[in-house]
Amino acid sequence: MKQGTRHLGSLAGKVASSLADQATASGTNFVMNVLLARWLSRTDYGAFSVCWSFCLIFAAFHNAIILEPMTVVGPAEYGSHLAKYFQIVRRLNWYIVGALGVLAVATALFYHEANVRIALAFLAIALPGYLLLLTARRKQYVVNQPTRAFRISVVYALAAGAMLVLLRAFSWLSAATGVICIAMALPVAVWAQSRDKRRTETGDTASIALAAVTREHWRYGKWLFASAILAVGVPDIQTILLSAIVDLKSAGALRALMNFILPLSQAATVLSVYALPGLARRMKNYGAGLGLRQAVLFPAVITAIALVYLGALVACGSLIERLLYNGRMAPYLVYLPLLALAALISAIGAGFTTLLRAAQNSQHQLFAGIAATVVGVAAAMLLLRNYGLQGAMISMVLANAASTLWIVGTYCYMVHRSRASWSEAWADLLGHHLRDGKLSTAAASE
Repeated sequence: MKQGTRHLGSLAGKVASSLADQATASGTNFVMNVLLARWLSRTDYGAFSVCWSFCLIFAAFHNAIILEPMTVVGPAEYGSHLAKYFQIVRRLNWYIVGALGVLAVATALFYHEANVRIALAFLAIALPGYLLLLTARRKQYVVNQPTRAFRISVVYALAAGAMLVLLRAFSWLSAATGVICIAMALPVAVWAQSRDKRRTETGDTASIALAAVTREHWRYGKWLFASAILAVGVPDIQTILLSAIVDLKSAGALRALMNFILPLSQAATVLSVYALPGLARRMKNYGAGLGLRQAVLFPAVITAIALVYLGALVACGSLIERLLYNGRMAPYLVYLPLLALAALISAIGAGFTTLLRAAQNSQHQLFAGIAATVVGVAAAMLLLRNYGLQGAMISMVLANAASTLWIVGTYCYMVHRSRASWSEAWADLLGHHLRDGKLSTAAASE
């Protein structure tokens, strides 16, 4: 009994650390965006918003090649030699980060808005450190140590917050200098990697080649990478299109409204990141047919959380806006129901896509992303010029609906084609928990 209680206590502690880590990391970006929206002019915040959208797009490329494969391929294929595997991934990561830094420079050279170009130039400097920080945090989830990820996020929050306050105090704050706050990720990432290197120094003599790891990462991540290229994030593409077709003020307003739902999206992310390694192992051991059925409660939980959060947001939107923006974004609250609808549809898709990723079906994200991009861009081209921000909101609803329909359809197809039945899946899951309970009781009695 005591051993079972300790196990539950340890699990609860790790879940709490995961939530605290994601809350701190997303909270840092959230607070930074809110303060910049309050302190900058609407045009300057619009320029920063476009820059931040490009940052998220580059991070999606990095996620496809490094983070997602590391989370799934690492424990599934190199579980007995993780220390050696991480050494190889560290080398691969530097190559990818350097290439994305060069891509950021190219974007800065060719973007049409002058003040956005300057901010993108600063992003090219800040981006490598930010991506290294994301890698350091994700690694802790692979080794089931979310508390360490939380510590990294706290240090980054303090560093970025101190820089933001310093820039504000000396009246140096602008769209470009706001990006410097992101650059504080580099020293934090170097510190975290040095600590990890000391922890993971082992006598593991396993031979793992860089080429082999690169092939495994590419095999899993190629669909995600193609999706990141062909299926740009829905809010990000709408922000960029608003800046190009309408104006920077509208782009900034969209980003400011997106801050309202950032806590929800990050909560879904942390639950997915924490659950993904365990789901991947279950799919590997028991097969996708049983695993996909047994894990259907995961998207149900994500959807329930979204309904509660978005209901509270719509009901208390005016109060929340005053607390965050002091009335600066009040004229845009009329679009909050559309934003909530888009977020709910996205949350449903996020729950099911986690199950498909655990089953190593990453290609679904490419097609779901393409559907979202085609629908979203087509709707934006038809609506933005005449309807501005409202057109962007409608485009997001349609784009998220197209993506989620593809994701849920893929899940249903994979479940339907497998030989396992729902009753067999639930019986197996119940039997697994009963066996665990008996083992814990036997161990406690000894």
